[in-house]
Amino acid sequence: MKIIAVIVLILGIGLTVLGAGYFFSSDGELCQRYDAAAKEKLAQAEAAQGTPREAKLMEEARLEVDSAERACRNARSTRQSALLATPGGIIAIVSSGVLLVFSRRRKG
Repeated sequence: MKIIAVIVLILGIGLTVLGAGYFFSSDGELCQRYDAAAKEKLAQAEAAQGTPREAKLMEEARLEVDSAERACRNARSTRQSALLATPGGIIAIVSSGVLLVFSRRRKG
């Protein structure tokens, strides 16, 4: 039973570290940066309405918006992974402590 508790403890620590890594990743910042760039391109495209550059700027704006959507979708996914991994790791660590306590009581 002690071996299982140690394995669960190691898995719990790993999950907690992984969740913390997800939580502190720069995906949210990247999402904001892409979103700001997309808004800037859209503003440029609107300012160029009726000019020969309008079509090119609208295409660039569309590409920026697509990039921003992908970056923000990735940021949400990363945040969800953090919200799952961190509590899962904490539960595993607590469970390993409970297993160790029960294994000691069983022997004594």
